[in-house]
Amino acid sequence: MTAYLDRRRPLVDQLAPWVSAGVLTESDAMVVGSCAELAGETDARVLLAMALAVRAPRSGHVALDLASVREQVLAEMEHLDPDAVSAAQFLEWPDDPDGWLAAVMASPLVTAPGAPLVVDLGLTYLRRFHDHEVSVAARIRELASGSASGAGRLDDVARVLELDDGQRAAVERCVSGRLGVLTGGPGTGKTRTVAALLAALLAASQRDVRIALAAPTGKAAARMAESIDASVALFTSSGDDEFERIGAALAELRPSTIHRLLGVQGGGVGFRHGHDRPLAHDVVVIDEASMMSLPLMDAVLRALEPQARLILVGDAGQLASVDAGSVLGDVAGAGGAVADRVAELRESRRFPSTSRIGRFAEAIRAGDGSQARHILDEPVDGAQSDGVVLRRVDTARLVASDIDAQVAVIVEAARDGDAASAVAALDALRVLCAHRRGRAGVSFWNRAIESRIAALGRVTSGMYPGRPLMVTKNDPARRLFNGDVGVVVRTDDGPRVAFATDSSPRLIAPSHLEGTETVHAMTIHKSQGSEFDHVVVVLPSADSRLATRELLYTAVTRARRQVTLIGDAATVEAAIARTSSRTSGLRQRLS
Repeated sequence: MTAYLDRRRPLVDQLAPWVSAGVLTESDAMVVGSCAELAGETDARVLLAMALAVRAPRSGHVALDLASVREQVLAEMEHLDPDAVSAAQFLEWPDDPDGWLAAVMASPLVTAPGAPLVVDLGLTYLRRFHDHEVSVAARIRELASGSASGAGRLDDVARVLELDDGQRAAVERCVSGRLGVLTGGPGTGKTRTVAALLAALLAASQRDVRIALAAPTGKAAARMAESIDASVALFTSSGDDEFERIGAALAELRPSTIHRLLGVQGGGVGFRHGHDRPLAHDVVVIDEASMMSLPLMDAVLRALEPQARLILVGDAGQLASVDAGSVLGDVAGAGGAVADRVAELRESRRFPSTSRIGRFAEAIRAGDGSQARHILDEPVDGAQSDGVVLRRVDTARLVASDIDAQVAVIVEAARDGDAASAVAALDALRVLCAHRRGRAGVSFWNRAIESRIAALGRVTSGMYPGRPLMVTKNDPARRLFNGDVGVVVRTDDGPRVAFATDSSPRLIAPSHLEGTETVHAMTIHKSQGSEFDHVVVVLPSADSRLATRELLYTAVTRARRQVTLIGDAATVEAAIARTSSRTSGLRQRLS
């Protein structure tokens, strides 16, 4: 064993500068050293490529594009810590991408049977992620080409649910095959359209239709349940016997997390349902599908019954999943048979078409920087009847009073042991940042807000009342999943973390939570799937690699009523002109 470690050490040492700069972890280097020693590979370029391929899924990429990896890595490091970028950009990056790729393709790390790397479509993959991508593409294409029975009583369904022409057309498209992809911005009525789709399928069927509703997070699943329940009330009060039956059937549906639907195994490793034990459902609807990683999508597709339908619902304009892949964006943007299964809703019902925030979000999505700048320069009418206000300020001091007031509500409710009020107040305001560190980052803003709480004479150490916590590690046994947010409240039994449920908040002892982080402020990436009355968006600088159209659009569309941008108009224009991308071959395979 000692001799083996001695042989591996020089290989690991070749990656030492990259570890010191923070681009790679020591574990990345050790994995590469082990594989390279077994394969007899010593080329520094190949070792670096494999290490970056090992790193890539942590940054959301399914594969590695050697021609663009430098800029991607620098952007990702800036997200974590703006000060870390300088060290990484002066490393000796290979300056010939074609030669670099040729060296990788010739390496036994690619050519040997069962080698850990795969080169395909000009991209370098870890074998596991290549397998996921090929599997997902094949299954999505199969679903897209499969025919299925259509809708029943769609005209009547559309009348009861007051669908507009776009929603009605979306239902027709999504029920025409075994794959339906429903995209649209916030407030475009996606969940109402899903309810119409399910009602039409129930009306067309001569038997019970087994339906599963799921979302990536518990919070998203709860919001889906609320939206479905609103449609149920319209059916049950329609005076139509069949619609009352349909309403009753929809009322029995309880959305769950995807992990719970698949039956996550003990320890969070693997799922109970898969190819050998498929889900017992005819229709599976996944909401907030933009948050789904490639491996999770693969797990869902493997668990479908052979003739089941899959309906993906989400906003393709948002940032992709925090984990590896951009599945919804790739599927929605694919050509061929898949494109025929995609329906997009454009008319927002959350914001009036004339509202500043609605027009601003649409300008971002459309990539119209001049229109966005025009909207920013409009005088603010605080008496707007729609209650939607968009402000741009250049200093945090101008929003301190808003933050102070909201935090005080949460802290006092938590101190009084009023878990319901504390949980309800969590969604009133949230600070969203592009960075994790630095003066524009989450860490700075969390400390700043806790300083404001301390100034009120309240405790800000440990599990203090009013501390908002996000779960960062799945805990299936307690039905808590990455992204769920709760708040610490005082109880007679000591501090507890309160999480929203369909009824009263669920209280969990802090010692039972394996991974959490404070979220007075949170990254824009982590805000996906959440909504707040008022969002305060801390913009990066105009030359930041993080200033992208998808980042800005995601941040702005987290708001129900108000957006405050801290930064300048130059950043807004730069962000709208710059798009983010995940390295993946899925869209190409689907097309």
